[in-house]
Amino acid sequence: MEKKLNIEGMSCMHCVGRVQKYLESVATDVQVNLDAKEARFTPGNQFDMDTAIKEINAFGFTATEK
Repeated sequence: MEKKLNIEGMSCMHCVGRVQKYLESVATDVQVNLDAKEARFTPGNQFDMDTAIKEINAFGFTATEK
């Protein structure tokens, strides 16, 4: 099942790359969109939304479940 996150604070492709790299380590079919300020992905077996949000927020962004 696809999940979505709103991600505020991304301002460049480097930001997108950081989020994408992290999500690809815990999910598949990852798409991070700078203009829409969102990420779409299919969670992996060990995926935990709270952990993912904390990890992305640690990069300096504000992630919330959509």
